[in-house]
Amino acid sequence: MTTPLSRPPERSSEDAVRRRRRRRTDDPVEPRPTSDRVTTPTVPGNDRQTGERPAGSRRARGWRVLAPTAWGLSPTFRVFLFLGGVLGVMAFLLYNEYVIQQFRDQERVRANLYANLYGLAISDALPSEVSGDIFEKIIHNKKNSFPVVVTDHRGRVTLWGGPGLPPQDATNVSRSAAASPATLAAVRVVMDAMDDVNEPVVASWNTEAIVRVYQDAQDLVVLDPEGYAVAWGGPHLPASVDTSEANRQEAAKAARAWQADGVRPLLFHVSTDSVNHLIRAGADFAVSRTGRVIAWGGPSLPPFRESGQISPEAQALYDRVAASTEPITFRVHNELKIHYGDTEWLSRISLAPFITVGVLLLFVLIGWVGSRNIRRSEQRSIWVGMAKETAHQLGTPLSSLSGWLELMSGRVHDLVTATEDMRHEAGQSVDQVVGEMQQDMGRLNQIASRFSQIGSVPELKPADVRDVINDTVGYFKGRGPQFGRHEFVLDLQAIPAVPLNAELMGWVFENLFKNAMDAMVQQEGCIRIGTSFDEERHRVRILIEDNGRGINAENLARVFQPGFSTKKRGWGLGLAFVRRIVEEYHGGHIHIPRSEQGAGTTFEINLPARTENV
Repeated sequence: MTTPLSRPPERSSEDAVRRRRRRRTDDPVEPRPTSDRVTTPTVPGNDRQTGERPAGSRRARGWRVLAPTAWGLSPTFRVFLFLGGVLGVMAFLLYNEYVIQQFRDQERVRANLYANLYGLAISDALPSEVSGDIFEKIIHNKKNSFPVVVTDHRGRVTLWGGPGLPPQDATNVSRSAAASPATLAAVRVVMDAMDDVNEPVVASWNTEAIVRVYQDAQDLVVLDPEGYAVAWGGPHLPASVDTSEANRQEAAKAARAWQADGVRPLLFHVSTDSVNHLIRAGADFAVSRTGRVIAWGGPSLPPFRESGQISPEAQALYDRVAASTEPITFRVHNELKIHYGDTEWLSRISLAPFITVGVLLLFVLIGWVGSRNIRRSEQRSIWVGMAKETAHQLGTPLSSLSGWLELMSGRVHDLVTATEDMRHEAGQSVDQVVGEMQQDMGRLNQIASRFSQIGSVPELKPADVRDVINDTVGYFKGRGPQFGRHEFVLDLQAIPAVPLNAELMGWVFENLFKNAMDAMVQQEGCIRIGTSFDEERHRVRILIEDNGRGINAENLARVFQPGFSTKKRGWGLGLAFVRRIVEEYHGGHIHIPRSEQGAGTTFEINLPARTENV
């Protein structure tokens, strides 16, 4: 006698064996009501038990909280955040450059003041004690060190000192008289670079200078304090109108020869800020300033003494000759040019913008490498999770098929050994087993179809999403009562068709229903499912509400993040697939409008509707 057909023992995967066993009865499948109590199945793709302690170490959870993807930021907000970061960096760089420029201006003002003090110290305008104090306390102060080069009015380098210049002597100031041409050339290179940045300071504190007049018969030469010929005249000298450097050197050479022969010069003061005039009449001469004779000499004129009194004879000679002959004009220069560079601190701070940009680029590089490593780690976790998920989903129908095959072998034996009357009953049992096996094969095909569409563009067809909801609710009917009894309450209002992929959307509902059941584990709960149409936005709205434990507020923004799970064995892919299917494949949106501790959670799905079918 054959025994009644019963559900075969399952050989499920390790996870399924631990947690649940799929059981079926031999009773025919009842029609699917809109509201019924169903037991909880093993839903492929689910991996969250809302309300459980998150898996993983505290340190790992802490690092995940710091990740930008864990903050629940929308893509648009992330774009604005990125642009805001770029603008912030640019503002920082501009402000940094502004501060550096202000500091640079102040440093150059200070260097200009020091250059003026330098020129004043090397002039004859101050007592030697004061000049020494300026050099010791200001010019040679290491905290205020800056390169300086002194040139005369002819551009000759006379003094130099400071960082970046050739070695200095014991007085920290070098003199060109003992310098080699190579040293002077090196000084000029630094000086030209300084002049490109800072304009030289012209220093002239004395308004008078002592000049020397050397005379030999009708030839005479006027030399400035440095022995430079500023005026000359006579039959044996170059033409006075040609003031080229060669003629000046020839005139100065003649004066030095007369000096060697014992000729004594005539000394007198001239103004350095005005032009002087020289007239000659044979062996006599006179020098005037603005028409007033200040010096004279010659056999027919009285001896010259610089007493401030004008010789009438010299003045008359000057007026007479100047009326008929153009006087020789000359000017004695005693100004110095102080060429100075930036202080050492200014040179260092000028590199700050480049250092800042380099540090920012380094941080960007480190962030990019870190982000790339995080993405790779997440991808590895996702692939491992996909493998586990595939094995888990295939385990249930495969174990069921194994049980059905074992049961069928017994029924086939009954067909061979049973009597004629009992063979008919055994044949009916075999037919029912075959039907169950066909359902499991269909389930395997559905799983394969779902995974094959991940990463590709699925085909969307206009359909009524309520049919998918009813099919998914029907799938949960008759499953094992391991998680308690749960009631589905459907409020499916009339809605237009939406472009959807029924297989993938069914996967969405399975994950959401299983999440709700996990939140209501070991208690009787109610899952409410409602549909409505938003005419203003032309969207179909689907609400899935449970009365479970709810989701912690700190996890609300992370539940859709790939790799995030609160289950000890979870891989964090269930709701990640849900969001991708809804938003990327169907152009919709899913979010959690409400979740309260102890009061339950509500998921809301919005899908674009085909309004012409309303």
